[in-house]
Amino acid sequence: MYTEFAIDINGKYTNIYMQSGFFDHSNMSYPLHKHAFSEIHILLSGNAVLRCDGEDVVLNKGDVLLIPTNVMHTYQTCAKDSKRLSFFVDDDKHFQSISKSAIPQSMLPLLCEEIQAYVLFGRDAKLRSLLSYICCDFFAIEKQATPITNRELIIENFFFQKYNQKITLDDLAKELMLSHKQTEREVRKITGNTFTDELTKRRINAAIMLSQTTDITLAEISELVGYSSYCGFYKAFKRVQNRTEEK
Repeated sequence: MYTEFAIDINGKYTNIYMQSGFFDHSNMSYPLHKHAFSEIHILLSGNAVLRCDGEDVVLNKGDVLLIPTNVMHTYQTCAKDSKRLSFFVDDDKHFQSISKSAIPQSMLPLLCEEIQAYVLFGRDAKLRSLLSYICCDFFAIEKQATPITNRELIIENFFFQKYNQKITLDDLAKELMLSHKQTEREVRKITGNTFTDELTKRRINAAIMLSQTTDITLAEISELVGYSSYCGFYKAFKRVQNRTEEK
């Protein structure tokens, strides 16, 4: 039995299908198999090894694996304390390759709580938002499968995919293959902001969107958009929100 959700992925509603119960443990024994939909696995605890398309893929706590349509796969080994969440994505055959990502460790307890809240009480607003957040990374990766050489696109892609991670100007400089100063000039020319201001803008815009479309608390949102300090996030959030309301 599967539960169907419609979630927003980069502005497009996509159906996902999840097995009832959600959790699987170490006593799994599946033959090699494939699906008519892409499948996403999230390792909530422990570690595991999956066999995908003839290769072993190691997953640790917090890792997320996307297996495209019709790729043969199975679990090879799974730790005793392992738990996972898996679901199918109706992606119109968008995904072409096996992709691996990760979510912040701080998100895992929240994800587990929302799974339980849905199973026990039928509440799904936060769960939908979290699944949307997780799936967006894979859609962004697939869209940028072809190397980009245009600096404007590289900068846009960098902020779009990594705004919620611990990134620095030097990380972008490596992608642009420019010096620190040259990269700062490019960011100013293209975005009109310093690197720090542009990163703040991206994070707070995402936070405002989440605050308006979900019931996730600001403390939870601050972690999802990349802030380690709630105090710093709240000051920036209120400043940008007030500026937006005045326009």
